[in-house]
Amino acid sequence: MTVSAVILAAGRSSRFEDGHKLLAEIDGIPIVRRVCQALAASDVADIVLVTSEANGTVATTAGPGRWRVAENPDARDGLSTSLRTGLKSISQDADGLLVALADMPAISTELVNALVSAFRSNPAAIVFPVASDGRRGHPILWPKSLFPELMTVTGDSGGRAILTSHQALWRPVPCDDEGAFADIDTRADLEAFKARDQAMRRK
Repeated sequence: MTVSAVILAAGRSSRFEDGHKLLAEIDGIPIVRRVCQALAASDVADIVLVTSEANGTVATTAGPGRWRVAENPDARDGLSTSLRTGLKSISQDADGLLVALADMPAISTELVNALVSAFRSNPAAIVFPVASDGRRGHPILWPKSLFPELMTVTGDSGGRAILTSHQALWRPVPCDDEGAFADIDTRADLEAFKARDQAMRRK
């Protein structure tokens, strides 16, 4: 059972003041590289990092590792274009696709492995983390049967509509790890993330 992964990192980061959020560092490691490293240490077989420029700052900041870069020149047309770019770039042997967002710096290897394990037990399912309060998180693992539908998405919603229309396929994985729900859009988000992280370490 082969699971490929796509990391969506082609956004403009327009809400992040004075810089690009994926280049911001946490514990000395840029956010985009943190996400890449978490997936690289996991059980996914194939990793594609989708950026707006193959040799741009996001791609070069991610650095070398067990991932390759796919360029999305249409990134300004929304998240869906990066999803399609990733789908076109993964291994043709993939039975499932794990879609991760590059602005979620606390996605853990353990979470990714839990999702992959749940998918291997039910390879027709859509697998994603869910909090005890019902919040759905990321990454989301999609079965191959839905790849054609994912290729049809448009705009900036990713696969949200497809997820909603296939609730019978949902296999949520209980998750108490806030990293599955915390993304960075603004500098305020980044500072709040760092403060929570420090508080957790002191416990």
